[in-house]
Amino acid sequence: MNAPPAVLQTPGFAHYNLAWSPFHTERLAIASSANYGLVGNGRLHLASLAGPSGVANLKLDKFYETQDALYDVAWSEIHENQLVTASGDGSIRLWDVMLNDLPIRAWHEHTREIFCVDWSNIRKDQFATSSWDGQVKLWSPEHPRSIMTLQTHHSCVYQALFSPHQGDILATGSTDGTVKIFDLRASSFAPQSNSFTAPLTAAALTVPASGGEILSIDWNKYRPFVLASAGVDKTIRVWDCRMVKLGDVSGPDAGAAVGGTCETQLMGHEYAMDYESATWENASGPDTRSAYRVCGRPWIQTTALQSIDPEDILSNSLEYLYDYTPITQSSAGTVYTYTTPSSSAQAITITLSTPDTQAENWQLHASSIWVSSIYIADHIEELHLDATPSQPLQVLELGAGAGLPGILAAKRYPHLRVTSSDYPDAELIRALEANVKSNGVSDRCRDVPYAWGSDTTILLAGTERTIDGNAVSGFDVVIAADTLWNPALHAPFVGTLCGTLAKTADARIRLVAGLHTGRYTLQAFFGAIKSAGLDIEEVVERAVRGGGQRDWDVNRAEGEDEREWRRWVVWVVLKWKNIA
Repeated sequence: MNAPPAVLQTPGFAHYNLAWSPFHTERLAIASSANYGLVGNGRLHLASLAGPSGVANLKLDKFYETQDALYDVAWSEIHENQLVTASGDGSIRLWDVMLNDLPIRAWHEHTREIFCVDWSNIRKDQFATSSWDGQVKLWSPEHPRSIMTLQTHHSCVYQALFSPHQGDILATGSTDGTVKIFDLRASSFAPQSNSFTAPLTAAALTVPASGGEILSIDWNKYRPFVLASAGVDKTIRVWDCRMVKLGDVSGPDAGAAVGGTCETQLMGHEYAMDYESATWENASGPDTRSAYRVCGRPWIQTTALQSIDPEDILSNSLEYLYDYTPITQSSAGTVYTYTTPSSSAQAITITLSTPDTQAENWQLHASSIWVSSIYIADHIEELHLDATPSQPLQVLELGAGAGLPGILAAKRYPHLRVTSSDYPDAELIRALEANVKSNGVSDRCRDVPYAWGSDTTILLAGTERTIDGNAVSGFDVVIAADTLWNPALHAPFVGTLCGTLAKTADARIRLVAGLHTGRYTLQAFFGAIKSAGLDIEEVVERAVRGGGQRDWDVNRAEGEDEREWRRWVVWVVLKWKNIA
């Protein structure tokens, strides 16, 4: 007869992670947080497995209170009574279970939440932490500060794990969809990054593992350089990374290795495989790739490499491979080329450098070309910018990023005066300025650094004019793509809309937001604009591909999965409520 499972309940504290002691087979540590880690304090629980033979009993021995949520815990590999915790306030603490109340050491160098701590089982005097600040730090209990800092990603690093085979090898998984392997003996900055304002440590190998966030990774304990990854795409993939370059990776080839062979992928509970080949057409001709089909969906294995960013290959192939419509195109620091659809009245090609924001501003999500931005560009003629009034039409783009819609509008309609603006991040604005200049619209499109909710004078400069004998300032059309995802920014964003839209009956705000924003988040925004004196002239859901359209309905949130909401954007037109 099977023994019933041992159960330990900790009322008020949800468990984020737990770890068995490497010295005592019955000792367990649990990292816990109040309010599911969203707000409030944390608690480190210590439990032990005890009871007569065949009957399991999990007993709470003691706990330690912390001022912020705990997300991970790891036992020391050299001291049986010590363990380290990772906290939501960016701090780590070393505890001794023989002492009460307070940690024996604390460090606080990370600027964001720490989601992972891993103690090396080879270099037993070291442990690593990974954080939402994009950094991985190495520590030793005997040192008052970190002994090494790696700027591994420009976005959140959910996990960093030492190799169980080589003490100087460490792997990371991030929200940018990549798994990276680092050789700690040869740490250097990647040549394509700016080592002063946006440093990025060179990886020995970068695996473009997913079109979405990588939430978890693990090394194979028996086969060196084999890892598994799992993420928001609900797929587990096993990677053979034996092409990793070890040793001196400094110099021109630093960080250049990209690859990893996907041995296996698991989707849900299906497991079926066949083989197919597919051909994509691109600017340089046919590009043939073979693919292994798992669970009826294939995985790319490139057989004819072009000069294309591998991360972009994965993103651009999502719709064909997984029936997933990608929500972003391009990646930080790469070049993206846009061409108007064949149905457009005028064929225009625009080349854009994708911004690579400073590390502290990764949360802007400005280092991609979002599908909503492309949707506006594809439907530029529906913005009704072709009117030719006696004075140039004034157009403002907020949250411009690389500037695709604004630059296309200026190129398509020479009579416009376009202002493309985004957050005053030096790297972001520099890329936007370069894109405006390289596409030949500097004479009618200006780039302006601007933070929503601040003084709009810098935006309004030059928009003064007289219409029907009345002095008017502001913009005839305000456009924005995927700017509604953060509810905390709704108020300053609405304030900026109201402060920049011209007080005329014909002035319009045109917004496009992907459904990844969240239906309830969008509904909250609609409530905010009504109380600000704006009216919704139109709000519909439009298919990203194929021209489908349906009414907006917040109630679809309950029955929608990720594959479905990726297929739609929300098209919104706003106007002044009381100006006729």
